[in-house]
Amino acid sequence: MEITARRAGGLLVIDLAGRMDGMGAQQVADALQQNLTDTDTAIIFDTGGVDYISSAGLRVFQEYIRKMSARNGVVAVCRPQEFVEKILKMGGFISSMAVYADVDAALGALTPSQPPHSGDRQFSGAGWTLSAEHLFNTPGTLTVTGNLQQVHAGNVTIRDVKSGAGCARGYWTGIGAPGKELDATAPLLGEMIGLNGAVFWVPTDGNLIPDFFTAEHFASSGMTCFSLFGVGFNGPFTDILRFQSENPAGLSLSELYGAVFRYLRDTYPDYTGVCALVMKATIGGLCSRDMKTSLLAACDEQVKNGPVGTLRDRSIMIMPFDRSVHDRISVVDVTPKYAGDVLIGVGYGIDPAVAQHACPPGILPLLPDTVPGTEGNAVFLNTRGAVFKNVPWDTASSLESQIDNAISNGEFVGLHNLLNITTVRSALVGILPISSIRNEP
Repeated sequence: MEITARRAGGLLVIDLAGRMDGMGAQQVADALQQNLTDTDTAIIFDTGGVDYISSAGLRVFQEYIRKMSARNGVVAVCRPQEFVEKILKMGGFISSMAVYADVDAALGALTPSQPPHSGDRQFSGAGWTLSAEHLFNTPGTLTVTGNLQQVHAGNVTIRDVKSGAGCARGYWTGIGAPGKELDATAPLLGEMIGLNGAVFWVPTDGNLIPDFFTAEHFASSGMTCFSLFGVGFNGPFTDILRFQSENPAGLSLSELYGAVFRYLRDTYPDYTGVCALVMKATIGGLCSRDMKTSLLAACDEQVKNGPVGTLRDRSIMIMPFDRSVHDRISVVDVTPKYAGDVLIGVGYGIDPAVAQHACPPGILPLLPDTVPGTEGNAVFLNTRGAVFKNVPWDTASSLESQIDNAISNGEFVGLHNLLNITTVRSALVGILPISSIRNEP
């Protein structure tokens, strides 16, 4: 079956041609999963090229009529051929759908005169739009635990592990794990985020299987959070940004942060070039770089074996071992995954074009901005995210309420340290420009 997903007037249009039998129906379902965003309230199907539909195809329409109904939305069918229209009528679907002569007619009827949730200011870029709602003028403070440069270099031991960070109310991203005893927990320190008391992490036991505690369960568990490196912050967010990608593949995290930096430069005369953010996003394709085995064990091994030699000391065949300790225990996956699922991300970024001039003395040394691969004037981004499936639709609530909804009612399936090539198709982002950074001993 031939399927084309596109956006017109902000609406999702699915052009279909061929047989919507069992195989074709699965292809349509996959296309919808990969292209429907959390903000969509209408789907327009152009079925002019569909000459056959089976019960499997009807089930796809039934499922998305149900989903759009939960959003107070609509499923529209354009140009149905005689056989397809007859089957839809026999199945009782026509009464639950909107039928139009062509896509232009559907767009004319369904395109809203004003985008939902439009904010105070509008921005646009290559294939994306941004609506901004300004809430407060007060910038925030980052609390930094540990030193990421030392982590990447492998110059850390169990004595560098701190307790307490990441499990309090607010937001936190870094390398850590919940536990009761330091000695038992330290070998498992891995990717971790904290979301208002809820804790999500991946133990570095070699399996890359995530785990989590809700805020209520964690509070009663008697555990604390141990961390090797982390960055935490509290709200309130100064601005809420709503991103929508016109490109079905989505916009990358690099593009998203670039748009955030652009907005901050235009909005805040005293912007320091450092920003923290939390997002709820519909994933286009997630790419990751996750710690798999114990960092502290790898650091101990490096001390035992001595530093890696230079190229002149060895043959080209052993060059891969010249990576940092952090690289050697991490798994990089550049195959996009989780399309259509919900991402709750926590991160921060440094805009060097601004930060090198605007940051007060002593701030940037507390935030590592020159880890391997980010030297010079490259933008530094550090973002981790929890992935959820089957999250009940909710776009009218605040960002905090939508995050709570995902945690309480969605299915947690993964936690990852996100590569900047990760893409999102839509995102609700709370941002906090940073004016000071506190080093937590």
